[in-house]
Amino acid sequence: MKETKINLNSLENVGNIQTNLLPDGCVLSAFNQNVSFHAFDQPINAFVKLPGRYKLPLQIDLAVNVSVPGFYFLLGQGHLSFATRQDNRSIGDILNPDCKKPRSFYNSVALNRNTHVRIIYGLKFMQIVIDEETRYFSKRESYMRAHDFSEKNANGFEIMLAPGKLSRILIKEISVIEYPEDPPAIPIENEIRSARLSLTKGVKPNFEECISALSDEIKQELLSLNDFLMSQKDLKIKRKIEGDHSGCKITYTSSLGFSYALLISDELLDHFFWWYMVSNYKYNGQYMGRKNDFTNEMLNLADHLSPETAFRLVRCFNPCVSCTNGCKARTAYEFRGEKFTTCHGKLCFGMDLQAFPDIRFLFDVLRQVLAQNLAYSS
Repeated sequence: MKETKINLNSLENVGNIQTNLLPDGCVLSAFNQNVSFHAFDQPINAFVKLPGRYKLPLQIDLAVNVSVPGFYFLLGQGHLSFATRQDNRSIGDILNPDCKKPRSFYNSVALNRNTHVRIIYGLKFMQIVIDEETRYFSKRESYMRAHDFSEKNANGFEIMLAPGKLSRILIKEISVIEYPEDPPAIPIENEIRSARLSLTKGVKPNFEECISALSDEIKQELLSLNDFLMSQKDLKIKRKIEGDHSGCKITYTSSLGFSYALLISDELLDHFFWWYMVSNYKYNGQYMGRKNDFTNEMLNLADHLSPETAFRLVRCFNPCVSCTNGCKARTAYEFRGEKFTTCHGKLCFGMDLQAFPDIRFLFDVLRQVLAQNLAYSS
């Protein structure tokens, strides 16, 4: 048995990742990460890499504190996702990821609390344990049957850790144990929960219930934002609520061509703003276009009013990763004289509290742009 406790100073930065060494650990964050496992086996391009290479069977122990979710553990060509909302590709095999096929586990991690994650990649079993609760156990992983496993394992595998886009993860400790043979599996003393991957059906829509599992701070922000959006009659917004706190979608859609959506799963929230695409409306000479798109005008005005906020908003765009040829969702915009390409033109926000004043600022800019371009009157 060989145990290696990783010195956090030895982590190697790869790609556009931000690291901040603190007395109690290393904070990871990234602004340009666009995780599209459904289109690419290993899309993550910003991460920290552990020194050396490691052979199976092995056990990895992580002590983490997640303030803004989520994060990814990468081994070889595979990945495990943690604290990602409704993620149906939270597992990718280390040799044969095949991320076209959904594979998932219940990957919830408590926010703003020290959490212990243990991952065992054995020769005959794989196990994921979070705070002593087994979340995944399998004896039928593809790598166990792969014809080239012995050769790849003899060369060893690299281990990486990555934050999601706009996430903030404190890595407190990392240790790796390499075994000469499979260690005993950790006794499973709980019922292994399934990942919740869809909206809750057959429930009465209720805004307060949908946000009930979120933090008090975020609930207050959403209540305030909801009151504001529903009071702006001239924005022509209609609200639609689907599901409950364990899986819901709340959408504020305007006939002027924009929408803002909340996607909630228990304590996790994703939200985005975009000038939505429609399949039956011809825009710029083609279908699957937009009724309106004043993004460039909004960015110009935002940069004039508050350059710092405008820069943060631009970082929120979902970057294009060229999933397919001829993609109609690929959208080009311009900021400070430079063009950039986005996926669906979405401004994607996370759970950082800074997102909410930025969203309110975005709607203030939107109102001014509409007034200038659509004879809109407040």
